[in-house]
Amino acid sequence: MLDAVRAEALKLRRHRATWMMVWIYPIAITLIVAGMLVYGAFRAHGVPAPAQPALEWIRESTTLWKLPASPPGRFLIAGFCAVVFAGEYGWNTWKLIIPARARWQLIAAKWVVALGFLTIALIAADLITLIGSWLGSFQGDGIPAGVTLAAVLEAHWQAGAHALLPIVYTIAFAGLFAILTQSILATVILSIALVVIEGLWPLIGLFLHQYVPALTETLVRVLPFYHLANLKTWASGAGLTMPLGPDAVVSMSWGMSFAVLMGWILAAAAATQLRFLRQDLN
Repeated sequence: MLDAVRAEALKLRRHRATWMMVWIYPIAITLIVAGMLVYGAFRAHGVPAPAQPALEWIRESTTLWKLPASPPGRFLIAGFCAVVFAGEYGWNTWKLIIPARARWQLIAAKWVVALGFLTIALIAADLITLIGSWLGSFQGDGIPAGVTLAAVLEAHWQAGAHALLPIVYTIAFAGLFAILTQSILATVILSIALVVIEGLWPLIGLFLHQYVPALTETLVRVLPFYHLANLKTWASGAGLTMPLGPDAVVSMSWGMSFAVLMGWILAAAAATQLRFLRQDLN
């Protein structure tokens, strides 16, 4: 298994898709931070702005972790996974690597590498952001009093943990779409459609509830769309209340939404493995 992961990482670490959709995070953040530092070095310094509260400064410093859970960030993740999983069909390379590994290991290695590369890139980008904030503090407004390293690390750890589930969810379904369609383009289109449906789900629920109220409420509670949004809002301290009608409101706990979403992730992973095991790739 470790050999399969190493081979996959070696193959993808310098791939153009990895540069454009994964390593782009630390590269772009480095350019932005460098530009801000250069601008701060040459701009005229006026009256210092009022000191920012420590908790607000710490919260704003974790903004990067909202990107992978946002629609644009998930489009990038899905695009990368489309190349990772469906690219083998386009390159016609499955038949070259399957004899050397068990099929389940090949899919598992792709999951591990996709998640690992994204995690490394986001952590690197986050560290660059923090270093840039620290260097910028010497050019103008300093870091607010009350900001401690322990508080910063705790906030960033929590923000990263909250971003992990949407990333895993996107990887799981993009991988499934890739194995089912065997096409990079189809995988990207289906992944984008999935994200769009999630955004429109409250409106879809309101519309359907007028005609099939019982079925609509069941779908909202069973399908993953509400639960992903609910976990995102719970990360801010309160759950998502989704009104379906005058007397119908869906509001679920963090634990229930986590369990449902994990069930969908495991189901997508199992379906991916089962389908791949039965594919004729000669």
